[in-house]
Amino acid sequence: MAFKINGIDIKWPTTYKPLYANTSTEDSGRTQDGVMHNSVMFANEGIPIGWELLTPAEASTILQQVVGKSYFDFTGLDPYSGQWETHQCTAANFDIDLLTLVEGKELWKSLSFQLSRVNPI
Repeated sequence: MAFKINGIDIKWPTTYKPLYANTSTEDSGRTQDGVMHNSVMFANEGIPIGWELLTPAEASTILQQVVGKSYFDFTGLDPYSGQWETHQCTAANFDIDLLTLVEGKELWKSLSFQLSRVNPI
């Protein structure tokens, strides 16, 4: 399989760290005796994703699919299901580091951002 954004194959990321967070009801918390009472409503997934040494064309392909977009489709390996899946996502916190020359070829040193699934798990 391949990582994709909006059905377009993208370079395999060098950073791909799915994170999960439970969202609990308002009445969840610790009582005075220190016991935790937790009622989970749903879980969300966020994915810090990044690449190293991207050509200007590779970086542009990725950025044009996510920057300024309300939603986009992202295909990746989902550790929760153990399958390659496509989910509607949003993106934020874009970071691009240093255009450099490697053997006379222009490369972005790194590109990273945070993916967030629109729908809960």
